[in-house]
Order: sequence, then structure tokens, then C-alpha cells
Amino acid sequence: MALLAGKMAWLSGAAGAGGTGGGRRAAAASTWFPGEMAKTRRLIRENLPLVGLVIEVADARAPQATRHPGLKDLAGGRPVLTVLGKADLADPSVTRRWVEFLGRTSPSGDGVAVFSGGRGREVRAIAGLARELGRARSPRAPVRAMVVGLPNVGKSTLINRLCGRASARTGDRPGVTRGKQWLRAGDGLELLDLPGILVPGRLPDPVALRLALLGILPDHAFEVTRVALFALDLLAEAHRLPAELCRGEESAAFGLLERFAEVRGHVRSGGRPDLERAAAALVRDFREGRFGRFSLERPPDDAGRGAPVHAG
Repeated sequence: MALLAGKMAWLSGAAGAGGTGGGRRAAAASTWFPGEMAKTRRLIRENLPLVGLVIEVADARAPQATRHPGLKDLAGGRPVLTVLGKADLADPSVTRRWVEFLGRTSPSGDGVAVFSGGRGREVRAIAGLARELGRARSPRAPVRAMVVGLPNVGKSTLINRLCGRASARTGDRPGVTRGKQWLRAGDGLELLDLPGILVPGRLPDPVALRLALLGILPDHAFEVTRVALFALDLLAEAHRLPAELCRGEESAAFGLLERFAEVRGHVRSGGRPDLERAAAALVRDFREGRFGRFSLERPPDDAGRGAPVHAG
């Protein structure tokens, strides 16, 4: 397993708690992305003969939930470089443990790197590792790599940084990349950008809620109030609630959401809290890192695995 930074590329510098009641239950993944998964799997199979390397971008805040469990088999023996994106929003100590865990458990010939969204050293390191892994399989230049990942994990941002220009469309909505495109990253590296893929089948509610909280699932996957209540449960368990929400004796997520609505001025006529507006604002704040650098998953071999983790 190749790592960045010595063979370990440290750049930028399991499972969370269950969901809160209310809102609708998780539906089959195919109902969130109709036809997208089958289409992308077909694209991967059709284009694999053109590449010698697969780059999978996952969200550093939830690496387990945002990686495709069958990608290695789908890659057909090609090396897989896992890039943990949006690392600037995750707890750096937890991300470091994820890099170590993936380094120990991934097959020989694969790689792992961390991407915080910036330019310069970290991008050069990722490009260098991609070339190293690709040439180990096929020495001839250029190295052609397929880039895949769930929607909204930072895949297009990584591609644009590697290419040094706005080559791939970016956005904060799932599914911005609509079709495949070849891009030159320079120095003998070419990238094939494919649309986002999603874990097939039915996802457990805690996993689906993590994906919804990170903006990976479309907004209609869950009611926004349910996602906000899930976030408040995580923040409360991690002792990361904003000071203005900690006044008084209320500790239940629903009461905290009502207080958040009052603090933010999200009220209806008559002074009643507008919970839907407040929930949308809270989820947006979480996604943008306004509650601090916060990881939703620990590596499976961490002590106390299954608890949400955080950083200051």
C-alpha cells in the first residue's frame, strides 16, 4: 500500500451514532439517483481498458460511508488511489488514523492521500503518487487514471487542482458531473472524470443520514429537520454545541433546534419557531464547518468505534 509522506502522503496540515426519529426512512439508493448507479458502473467497465489506475475520492469526514465497497473488484486488478477529500473540514487526528488504517488494510500496490482543497505541495504529491502507482503497472507514459467518487465529495475540485484550471464543473449539489470527460493534468498524467456513484442496495439509516448531512444525498432523501436533529445529536454527544444553545436545561435535539431557531431569528408570525428554516441553516452551517472540524467516523479498529468524533 503506497502512502503519501515518505510513501505516506499526509497533506493538509466507524460509524457515527444512529439517527433521530422523525422524517421518512431511508429508501433504496436507486430511488435517490435513478439509473445513475447502473449507468456509472457500465461506464466504469466500458472505460477500464483505457486506464491503468483508478482514483476514488471520498469525504475525509466519513471515509467508510463515502467509499464504494465493491470498487476494488470493479477495478479489475488495477491499483486504486483513495483520496480523502475535504480534509480541511475533518478532525486532522482522526483523518491521520484513517490514512494509517487504509495503509494497513488495503492491497499492496494501492495508495492513499489526503486533499484539503488547496493548491501547491499537496496537489503535486497526489499527482506524483498517481504517476508512481500507474507506472508500476504499466511503465509507458502517459499514466491514464479514472476518477470516481460519490457526488459532492470534492472530486471536481481535485481534478481542477490537478489540471491547474477549472476543467470540471464544481458545485454543492449532488450529481454536478453529468458525463465522462478526458482531461490533461500535465507531466504525463491524464484523467478520465466519471459521474458520481453510490453504494448499491439499501443503506442503514445512520449511514444514509451521514450522507445526507454531508450533502451527498439529494435534499429530498430525508426531511431537513430530521437531518438537523441527527446533527444536533452528534454535536451534543461530542460536546460541541454552540454556547448559545447550552443555556438552560434543554438537551433533547428537538428543543435544541427550537432554541437554534430563536437564536437565528427563524420565527413565524406569533413568535413560533420556523423549524424547517432553522434546520436548513443548521445543516448548511455543519457542511461549511462552522461547528469546527468534525469527523463522523473513526477507523473500524479505533477504541470506542461507532462513536462520532470531533476536533476543536
